[in-house]
Amino acid sequence: MKKVLILAFLIFSFLPVAASADPKENLKAAFVRDDHLWIKIKEKEIKIEDTGYVRYPKWSFDGSWVAYLKGAKEGDIMDLWVYNLKRNRHFKVKENVGVNFQWAPNENSIGLQAAKNLFILHTRQLGLITPIAKNIENFSWQPSGKGLLISTKKSPELHSDIILSKVILRKKEMPAVNDFYTIKIGENEIYASTSEFKWSNDKKWISFLLIPTASLSADGNTLCVLSANGKTFKKIDEMLNEPIWFQWAPFHALLGYVSGVGREATINKKLKVLTVPSMKNVNHTPRGYVDRDLTWQNNRSVIVSRSKENGSGDFSEGVLPSLYKISLTDNNQTQITVPSEKDGDFRPEIVKNNLIWIRTDRKNADVMISPTYKSGEVVWVKNINLGSSYYEKWSWDEVFSLYTGR
Repeated sequence: MKKVLILAFLIFSFLPVAASADPKENLKAAFVRDDHLWIKIKEKEIKIEDTGYVRYPKWSFDGSWVAYLKGAKEGDIMDLWVYNLKRNRHFKVKENVGVNFQWAPNENSIGLQAAKNLFILHTRQLGLITPIAKNIENFSWQPSGKGLLISTKKSPELHSDIILSKVILRKKEMPAVNDFYTIKIGENEIYASTSEFKWSNDKKWISFLLIPTASLSADGNTLCVLSANGKTFKKIDEMLNEPIWFQWAPFHALLGYVSGVGREATINKKLKVLTVPSMKNVNHTPRGYVDRDLTWQNNRSVIVSRSKENGSGDFSEGVLPSLYKISLTDNNQTQITVPSEKDGDFRPEIVKNNLIWIRTDRKNADVMISPTYKSGEVVWVKNINLGSSYYEKWSWDEVFSLYTGR
């Protein structure tokens, strides 16, 4: 009998633990409600800031910090703050910071851009902000976290070349800046800057946008792909200046993006998937429809926010989108959410086998959740602020940040 009990114990010890019945288990988000900053961990909501006007919450790599912008009221200059969850304390980092501030991928350090100057703050030294580079257009951390990639204009002239440089961080010395690749700008081209940079999962390719002057950028920007060794550079397509609209697949060198010129998100916006290095491009949006936000479920499936094309110009009455799952192997396309006629589903994201998205009627917004491979949906976070909308292109990163975990 004793041997039987021991055997039973060993068998059950090595069986896989059953998945939690609650899809929200171990999820964590920062969001803006009534212009204030909140966090939600599992089912508990905590208001962590109740003054001023807050936007763009962003999680550190380990989920112990949240960075955010705050001003006295809407339209004011925004300052960068960081909040430590364990100490329940807020720290002001710097005044007049732009929306491009990024946590390092490997430690609790944050890069920030104020005007055209780049700085780094290490949270272990909150009073010390280190200047890194001047006169930059944009930046991103390199995947290792040991340096950054920056873009600068060769001269103030509009048609001057754009130089990409690697910044190597050193503990006891000033950072080393090494020019990496020069993007030649022709006399008939008017590219003023770049977007942030995104690396493929194998770290062999970099995607980014070439951005013209502000008025032209509202209607079209050039999606580019550059090999990490600087030997191959390709201009791929035209699209809006929306970084969330181009994303690498989780494992292979596949780049999903929403193409199409014109500032209206309801016209001429198509989901395409680029295979690198062959540069083969496939359109997955049916005629008569438009796609917006996207997320990769795996290397074979993409989820997009899709609606019927609307060229009327009356966005208040246009049909809002639903979420669709697209199989890249056979192009089978399935509608996976069915909001009411007055609601639309945006900003899909998959974390811990849960599909999470934002549902809005243009006046109110909730965060929805559903187990990725199961039916059913519930409201996870009710009543968040609306992200700003420009011709039906919604900026949900202003008001919602999901911790993806490491």
